[in-house]
Amino acid sequence: MTAAGSPGHGGAQHPRIAVIGATGFIGSATLRALTTQGATVTAIARRPAPQPRPAGSWISADVTDVHALTAALENIDVVIHAGSYTGSDPRLCDAVNRRGTENVLLAADRSGVESVVTVSTIGVYGPGPFTGLVEDTYDENPVTAVSASRAAADHNVRAHGGTVVRPGFVHGPGDRWFVPGLWHIVNQLGSWIDHGAAMLSTIDVRILANQLAALALNSTDGDRGMLFHASEPDPPSVRTIATATSDRDRPLPPTNLTYRAALRHAPHCGLAPRQIDLCGRNHTLDGTRLRSRLTDRFRMNSAWETAYRASSGHSPDGAC
Repeated sequence: MTAAGSPGHGGAQHPRIAVIGATGFIGSATLRALTTQGATVTAIARRPAPQPRPAGSWISADVTDVHALTAALENIDVVIHAGSYTGSDPRLCDAVNRRGTENVLLAADRSGVESVVTVSTIGVYGPGPFTGLVEDTYDENPVTAVSASRAAADHNVRAHGGTVVRPGFVHGPGDRWFVPGLWHIVNQLGSWIDHGAAMLSTIDVRILANQLAALALNSTDGDRGMLFHASEPDPPSVRTIATATSDRDRPLPPTNLTYRAALRHAPHCGLAPRQIDLCGRNHTLDGTRLRSRLTDRFRMNSAWETAYRASSGHSPDGAC
């Protein structure tokens, strides 16, 4: 990669940006954020968008194909890599998340890209409890093949002078993982864990997308090799999240278990210890570094319920 902020292909004032994984949850939101700001954007995905979406151009390329990526990144100044594999196959985790990210870095070098920003996951820190983690002050402890491959990719990106954004649990329009996953645990268990007091760092996908867009549009040499946490400033509790998203099909649990009792009960409910950990222990990040880097350009909404209902069109009785 060339030095961030150098003239490059498109000049520092109007960088040409590529979003890899442009049809995904975070990638599609980032694409919208960039086009809303008038950026020149190339959308890259394994398959074309199912319907027309905003972008200067669409290119079909897979992160496992470095030659296709190199061609796709021609005349690009900044890359946002938001693609990943989140399944359970260890071979695909390594092929897509670790080696795929290596291919992105290699293609960026070959194409003269100025800077690369990649999206990571809170999962690399492993089980809780952890509270208010500041970047580079806590050892990674991934417990799944997905998280291990993402952690390896993060190290490689930073070693190559790229920027890693590691968000908390991402919610908002298109979320198929966090809120549905949390409710699966609550429903299967049928009880709160310690009254739902565990705190979780979360971020609306649109806020995250705006932050990624801002980093791409205003990249600096100081971002090279940096790790940023992305999270809303006031972590909600599990109870707050569940209350905000409950409806007739997702009733709040009537009973309570201690964390230890929940662990004992988990196998009978088809739940794994890491799922009990998610709902029963703190997992929070300090996002001050990124918010300061962006000079508070994006106001954070600390009222999780308001943010959720606004983003999803959710209403208490389940009606749209």
